[in-house]
Amino acid sequence: MLSIQNLSKKYANNIWGISDFSLQVFYGEIVCIAGPNGSGKTTIINCILDVIPTTSGVVLQNDLSNDKVEFKKNIAYVSDDILLIEQLTGNEYLNFILRMYEMKSYRKRDALIELFNIKEPLNQCISTYSHGMKKKLQIISAFMIESKIIILDEPARGLDVESVISLKKLIKKYASEGGSVLLSSHDLISAEFLCNRMCIIANGKKIVEGTPEELKINYDANNLEEVFMKSSMLDERSKRIEEIINDF
Repeated sequence: MLSIQNLSKKYANNIWGISDFSLQVFYGEIVCIAGPNGSGKTTIINCILDVIPTTSGVVLQNDLSNDKVEFKKNIAYVSDDILLIEQLTGNEYLNFILRMYEMKSYRKRDALIELFNIKEPLNQCISTYSHGMKKKLQIISAFMIESKIIILDEPARGLDVESVISLKKLIKKYASEGGSVLLSSHDLISAEFLCNRMCIIANGKKIVEGTPEELKINYDANNLEEVFMKSSMLDERSKRIEEIINDF
């Protein structure tokens, strides 16, 4: 289980990136964080991964230990940005990740390579890959290490349709076998299909949390996109958007 407790981060310019944010992602569960640009999604992820220090609050695995080394061994991450060692070939990079996580079996790596149809380019330098191929390599390297928790930040961006379908099925399979998935995405249609719970944030604060069905009922909405518009934006902004669209 991933447990985020009263997480706050204040930046040097005295602006709060996130304030008093709490969230639990249980094993076997997929939870999506959604919010406007600048709402605090990246700050939350960076604090979880210890990329930036928190101002207050804690991030725990199993709610038991704050051992950062042990925590990082059990967490995988697919970033929105392409973060790869591009001087290596695809094979060299995947083998490097396997050694770093002390993985001895190549079974999942080989299955993922076939799933995302990327075997041919693996002997080429990563710098020659397209954006989509690089994204596939990120996904393969994250799912092959048998982590207990995986964080996905806009994981489908740049993927072809077949790969998006495969990724959704892979996320579902990972959770069904007991993994915890924290997903950050603007694709609320996919999130509604994938997620057990949705957490919407704005201006660095949690606005609402619940299952897709609960949120649609509470906001009298037909889908999560309507929930998002009603919950994450100030009333004036939401009404103005409707006026602009209607008068366009």
